[in-house]
Amino acid sequence: MFRKVLIANRGEIAVRIISACQKLGIATVAVYSEADREALFVQQADEAVCIGPANAMDSYLNREAILMAGVNTNADAVHPGYGFLSEDDLFAKMCAECGITWIGPQPALIHDFSDKTNSRTLAEKCGLPIIPGSGMITSEPQLYAKANALGYPVLLKASHGGGGKGIRLVHSAKELFDKYQLVKEEAGASFLDGAIYLERAFEDARHIEVQVLGMPDQLLILGDRDCSLQKNRQKIIEESNAQILTKAERTILYKLVHQLLDKSHYQSLGTVEFLFVHHQFYFLEMNTRLQVEHGVTEETSGIDIVQAQIQVAAGKKLSIQQVEFTGHAIECRLNSENEASHHQFETGQLTQFKLPSGVRVDTGLQKGDVITPFYDRLLAKIIVSGKTREAAIEKMKTALKQVEVTGVGTNLKQLKQLINSSQFAENHYHIHSVGKLMEEQSHESYA
Repeated sequence: MFRKVLIANRGEIAVRIISACQKLGIATVAVYSEADREALFVQQADEAVCIGPANAMDSYLNREAILMAGVNTNADAVHPGYGFLSEDDLFAKMCAECGITWIGPQPALIHDFSDKTNSRTLAEKCGLPIIPGSGMITSEPQLYAKANALGYPVLLKASHGGGGKGIRLVHSAKELFDKYQLVKEEAGASFLDGAIYLERAFEDARHIEVQVLGMPDQLLILGDRDCSLQKNRQKIIEESNAQILTKAERTILYKLVHQLLDKSHYQSLGTVEFLFVHHQFYFLEMNTRLQVEHGVTEETSGIDIVQAQIQVAAGKKLSIQQVEFTGHAIECRLNSENEASHHQFETGQLTQFKLPSGVRVDTGLQKGDVITPFYDRLLAKIIVSGKTREAAIEKMKTALKQVEVTGVGTNLKQLKQLINSSQFAENHYHIHSVGKLMEEQSHESYA
């Protein structure tokens, strides 16, 4: 087993990884920017190294600074969490060159799958249905030609990255080029790569994903999730499992995942994402990392998948042969947000930060912390589980009533509206439901 793991990330996921390492008896090293000097994850780690100023490009995306911290502290492994460098095959290779184990899949597979245009091609070769789209867009004439061929509305998507960044919906040719430029800039700033492609936009799709754990002798499926409740392409409520699926549809879904990955000998955690439209699965992307929403899978599988990921990277043979899924789990992402606009990221000091008791809460914050504009808007993940979906919904309603945050605006009111909505209770929602529900309520308030 590893002696010491450096965590190349921040916030709640750094806290989560520290917890997993402590349970395995592994020492931890936190790397932090100047803006995070007083952060909870810095306090919890056994050692901490400042790697640069607040700007992520100069700190959490600075490969050399992070590796230098690893070498200087004699870390024997790096856990990248999610976001930042978690799907950077060059960084994974650099870790190996420094004699530090990368807690993640093989760099060649990160390269193949993290480029979403390339992963579409790979999926198609493996016989998976893919969403109609284009290859890499390299010129303005090609941009217009491909969009016209697909038909509007279309999605402009960054080839790298995730978290809803680098994606814009385009309704007409008039707005195409401006949004193309916007996505290129956002992708370059967030993922160090401005490559863009086009995809047909579906209006009533569900976003279904499958959690896998690749081991030397088998690919283990840890369950599926429904992540359809999204705002601005960012997930805000996730469920495990996806109860919209029939037993036959779930069998088909898992077969598609095996088709994609069995021959690749994929090792580590990964998530294969699909759009589910009119009882048809379309491959969306493959994330070669730990996901934000991994907690709901842990609740229904009974497996600490972060510990499992670390053990696989350390060469430990796991005794898991088959996963027994029980109950239902729901996660709500409590985000910093301007309550009036529902879009703007709000900063400020958490003068009150009361989170629910009796349920799982993953956070990297505490009362008195300052929310800065440099990183993401996630304040906490509230996760509940119950024997049935109905029981989990009631538990989440109770949990959200206990949340009290002052100092910054949040999306708490919106989460309550969604969890209490008839659409959610009846499981009748899709990837555009959040926007439509907010729009309806806005019209009602001005009626």
